[in-house]
Amino acid sequence: YTIKESDFEMFNKFVMKRIKDGNFVVEEAEENEKVKKEEEVHNILLRQPQPQSRQLHPQCTNNCSNIVSGNDNVITKSSGSNGTFDANVLSSTPLPLNGKFKFSVTVLKTQNSYIYCGVAPSSFDINGTNRYSSYGWYLQLQNGNCYSAASGSPSYLGRRVNANERIDVIVDRDNTTISFVVNGNDASNAYSGAFNRSDDLRACVILSYVNDSVRIGPIEIIN
Repeated sequence: YTIKESDFEMFNKFVMKRIKDGNFVVEEAEENEKVKKEEEVHNILLRQPQPQSRQLHPQCTNNCSNIVSGNDNVITKSSGSNGTFDANVLSSTPLPLNGKFKFSVTVLKTQNSYIYCGVAPSSFDINGTNRYSSYGWYLQLQNGNCYSAASGSPSYLGRRVNANERIDVIVDRDNTTISFVVNGNDASNAYSGAFNRSDDLRACVILSYVNDSVRIGPIEIIN
């Protein structure tokens, strides 16, 4: 038999097909391995502890005579005197005893930003007036200063917080610090060593002007 040029062409096609088939098998195996690894990572993530959140349930002051608690934790001062800090809201849900976490306060409506938001002990008197001067650690929205009975009113943000702005109150139990983040901008620690790790702390908002309204967000575990 005399080998023809066409025989070489047929042989080359056969060899190339085997190489191509082999590459396909290798690529398919690599793809299967990639999918397998992605599934393993996904399963690991599912087993990790997931961030927790729970909704705050505010208590009202003066038997709700000057506070209206609406849907989605919207809090409004409905009566009383303007300029008097007599509309107190203290969460009935204690803040976690461990780790770092936050809750938000979104200003929905305000006349002059005469609002305090922050953290107070469970002994806070929700029926009193100007109770921020005796209990808790706050951000004053009217001037952006901090306020507590121990430290007075040091400068913090350097500006007023207005309607449609959001404050995240961040509490670090392990390092006993409180800080405030406004619209995602971190202004560093506002309070250090202000409380004991075992203290029963609550979210707290104090309103002064009638029709001022805020929304208190859920507790979110940071780490």
